[in-house]
Amino acid sequence: MPIIGHYHHVHLISPNPRMAAEWFAEFLGGKIFRDEELRGARNVRVRLGKCMLNIRGEREGDTIDNTITGKQRFGIDHFCLEVNNLKGMLHDVEIKGGKITEALFELPSGNHAAYVAGPDGVSIELIETKV
Repeated sequence: MPIIGHYHHVHLISPNPRMAAEWFAEFLGGKIFRDEELRGARNVRVRLGKCMLNIRGEREGDTIDNTITGKQRFGIDHFCLEVNNLKGMLHDVEIKGGKITEALFELPSGNHAAYVAGPDGVSIELIETKV
């Protein structure tokens, strides 16, 4: 059976889910809409446009490697969010003290993108698509 729409959510694990969620609200305009205990850990949910981001804390029995080396690894490399006015958003990220890890660049499609460092070593691509 085929996929019927955009992804439902991305799930991150953080030593401080609320602080991570607040980063997404402050730097990327997300809206925190739920903060609760669920299945043995704190879970904070954030809306980023039509996307949902779930950020949970550590559960008993988890074996979390909390070293953030900045090196790429197998598995998910980054996630990408579509934005309007990418230059303005990058300016806001810098003003607020955020880190741009890859400056604005143009893709062969004519789209423009850049990468920012999210909380807990998460890499986030921001893309502005051609109309």
